[in-house]
Amino acid sequence: MAKIESLLSSYCASGLYTHVYVACGFLEAKENLFEYSMGDTSQTVFDLASITKAVVTTPLIISHCKEKRLNLRKSTTAETFGEEACRNLGLGPSDLTVADFLRHESGLPAWRNFYVHCDGRRQSLTQAIVQFKEQNPFFGQGRGAELYSDVGFMVLGELLVFAYGKPLGEIWLEYVRKINFETEQEIGPASAIKHDQAIPTAHCSVRQRQLTGEVHDENAWGMGGFAGHAGLFGSGQGLTRFLRALWRHENGRRVFSENFAEATSPGDSLLGWRKGLDESARTFAEGRGCGHLGFTGTAFWVDPLTKTYAVVLTNRVISGRISTAIKRFRADVFAELWNEIKRYEKK
Repeated sequence: MAKIESLLSSYCASGLYTHVYVACGFLEAKENLFEYSMGDTSQTVFDLASITKAVVTTPLIISHCKEKRLNLRKSTTAETFGEEACRNLGLGPSDLTVADFLRHESGLPAWRNFYVHCDGRRQSLTQAIVQFKEQNPFFGQGRGAELYSDVGFMVLGELLVFAYGKPLGEIWLEYVRKINFETEQEIGPASAIKHDQAIPTAHCSVRQRQLTGEVHDENAWGMGGFAGHAGLFGSGQGLTRFLRALWRHENGRRVFSENFAEATSPGDSLLGWRKGLDESARTFAEGRGCGHLGFTGTAFWVDPLTKTYAVVLTNRVISGRISTAIKRFRADVFAELWNEIKRYEKK
């Protein structure tokens, strides 16, 4: 514990972040094996950024396919969500499957500044995507090489909204109740968390203000604050409790099993999750980790072999959008969390 506390203190002193939470444990346990946090103790809620893809959009997609008795690896998006929903997003007829989107093989671009067309209304995003499609006729028409795509997950989020006829945040909150998880305002859209517990994220040059309890991602902001690729907020305890709740419930455990089944496939993408293979992640579980990173300085990895997890949350964007130190930081901390798990197992 002394070593990890020293690590966290040194990176904090360097100005990388003002708040940090780290934890590790076993999915079948009731509590974390180890956890530690730094920063103002009244502020505990982080902007989880792209972790939204892994713990909101992915479980919802997998659950939707199960409810409809569809094969997410074979069923097309039109079969899964309806032709009207696909037409509304300019996707048109195609052989793209849900798995193509989850694996980032949809052929959609990595990113587009759709927020300049949005005013907080989802219809504006739909129109922006359709306009982009008109200028790029192959948009969403065929499978492509793996390309990490925010746009692909924005589309998945919108398809869910069309399919259920309600906001994405409502769909997810209904899902967490289904897996017997009570959020207690520990994890959810910004509208569902206590604003005074939010950790300052960064100054936004687009919005010309300091962001606290407001999503950092501009596209998610333009879409009303919560979208398929970003917008989830949560405390460290909220995220770790959610992972354990997901594991306990049959419906939620499918998220793990579907992703674990893809662990030996080529490429970095699983089914909504990612492989922990880069230098900032492979210190955990000897590179076997499956999970996700978040741009704001967040990450979680789960080891399929030992059924253990590690979570590292920071507000590192407070020191700037680009930082080379975050990779070294994550590598150092995930190594120590893995060592903590191994020490426990040897007892």
